[in-house]
Amino acid sequence: MSAELLDPVSACDVSARRFRGKNKGKRWTRGDGTELAVIRLPLEVRGLEGQLRVEQLYWAMWSVKRALQRDARAAVDAYWAGDVRRDVDAKGWRVELGLSRAGMERRGYRHMERSRHLGRHVTKALVMHQADEVWEGVSRHLFPDESGRRFGRPRTGTWWDYTRIPGRARSHTTARKWETFPLHGTLAGHLDAYRHRDLDQAITTPEQAAGLAPTTSVLAQPRRMPQPTRPRRVETGDVSAKGKPKTRAATWWDHTGPLALVFTGGADSQRGDLVLPVRLPSGAGRRPRLLHFLNNTSTWHKVDLVRRRDTCAPGGWVYEAHLMVLAGGYASPSTRARRKAAAELARVGGIDGNVSNLSVVSFPDTFHPADGEIQTSRVELTDAELAALAKAQRKERGRKRALDRSRRATNLNQYGMSARQQARAERREASGLPARHVEVPGGARAVDKAGVPKQAYRRDDLSAGYRLMGLAGSERLGAVAASR
Repeated sequence: MSAELLDPVSACDVSARRFRGKNKGKRWTRGDGTELAVIRLPLEVRGLEGQLRVEQLYWAMWSVKRALQRDARAAVDAYWAGDVRRDVDAKGWRVELGLSRAGMERRGYRHMERSRHLGRHVTKALVMHQADEVWEGVSRHLFPDESGRRFGRPRTGTWWDYTRIPGRARSHTTARKWETFPLHGTLAGHLDAYRHRDLDQAITTPEQAAGLAPTTSVLAQPRRMPQPTRPRRVETGDVSAKGKPKTRAATWWDHTGPLALVFTGGADSQRGDLVLPVRLPSGAGRRPRLLHFLNNTSTWHKVDLVRRRDTCAPGGWVYEAHLMVLAGGYASPSTRARRKAAAELARVGGIDGNVSNLSVVSFPDTFHPADGEIQTSRVELTDAELAALAKAQRKERGRKRALDRSRRATNLNQYGMSARQQARAERREASGLPARHVEVPGGARAVDKAGVPKQAYRRDDLSAGYRLMGLAGSERLGAVAASR
């Protein structure tokens, strides 16, 4: 299989295409001591237009990723099938097939250019980063790691697993340059727009709000948050000849009000900017954390648009902006003091996790008995916690049985009757009574001679109640895993 069959590009297209080339300036790099941290910011997409545009954006980006994954699979198969070419010049063979980061990006560009609808929803920057993400999986398959292990052949994912649209990081060398999902507004502007009616008027800055007592309410965000509006004109600081201050047309970079995520839309979009208000957590313990992440806009680095399933949300999805900042994670003053005190103890600890308890052992870091004695402690669940755990396990077993009953009821031909159901059918037949319809067969699954189910579970018919129940169970287990 040749590269022309995999990625046909005419000679005129190649000659007409222009590339920016290498960067002539000094490339920005993150400092050695600079840390990275991420904060999740919930987005308000309850409006009909905003929700529709976000869903269309995900559909468009999903189609791009699926097309790139299929192209990557075909190119990888051709690469491994060309034994002679790979033995003679493996690098040249990969370049001819487009198995490189730049080649994958050009594939994405061509998919976008040849489609009529993608230009209305996505930008080339989004397509480029999506291609880079696909290339990461392909490179782990082509090139082994330090242990000599390769990852499997790249696969085409599913729509339900597509939850993250990677964004482009802001430029730290050029001011006001952020091409995909810029976050505009300030924490102080958000406080001014949604301050609580009982908040003291002397509290005007986020620093003052972070130091208030936990019982003091600071924010009062409405259930349906309005979209922030872009300022029209701003003063430049100069004065005209008549003594009037000069003004200029404002952009979103001049917005100092409540926080909002702004997406300009595709190159062919006629619907204007997509503005998604940010809903900040209003808990008392969140104020210092929000101050740590959002008060200094110069540390904002990158924003990814992420969605997660939620049965209570409109459309079944909740959308979030994952903001990456050039700073370390937040730790409360009590946590920092506890860590500092533990570091000054000059002791080494060990933890042994068992099924029902946790054992902790501490001893001197010199491993000498004269420097200190060994201390041990054991953490066990209380009676109330054991009772709550047993109740949760019973409810989980009941949900699994309900799922099994729903699957059996919608796939009657794939299950046989249980022993009790079969005995009842035989008794009715012996008595001359008509056969009774079995709504939920309780027997084993229909299998072949080798014991393999005749029909794969993924091909079963599933009801809407089954899907909703399974989704609710996944959300619950995800919440439990996050809390653990």
